[in-house]
Amino acid sequence: MIDKDAFCEKITENEKAMYSLAFSVVKNDADAAEVLSESIYRAYKNLDTLKSVKSFKPWILRIVHNTAVELIRKDSKVIPIHKVEASQAVPVKDDTSIALRSAVESLKQPYRTVVVLYYYENLSVGQIAEVTNSTAIAVKQQLSRARKMLRELLKEDFKNE
Repeated sequence: MIDKDAFCEKITENEKAMYSLAFSVVKNDADAAEVLSESIYRAYKNLDTLKSVKSFKPWILRIVHNTAVELIRKDSKVIPIHKVEASQAVPVKDDTSIALRSAVESLKQPYRTVVVLYYYENLSVGQIAEVTNSTAIAVKQQLSRARKMLRELLKEDFKNE
């Protein structure tokens, strides 16, 4: 079992990944903050379900994902898709990064979530399957479809390059 200080340290280490995932699902700063707060509370309350410290990141991201999906269902509101400002999520380096991040944000769920977890948070297919409560095959299919969608979305932006 992990102690209170180690838990706080692990939360701090994974805070960016947690926020990025929450925001990719709820598409709103206030809701993402609410998801993080509730997820941390639930994680601490259920700390005894953590099998090993090594699996903390997939474990906490699964809690964040489930909490975000639950919030959307509970509110049953339509989340408008809008551009992420450069100060949010991933730092922007150039026009290519802006176009790519914008294209990723325009993907529908579950494609957006698997892309964020795989490319921005460097989780393995197995870890993503654990976080999203699906199979590795389903995650691979979602990644493949997401890549095709991104290719189509970005084709127009980069056809002259």
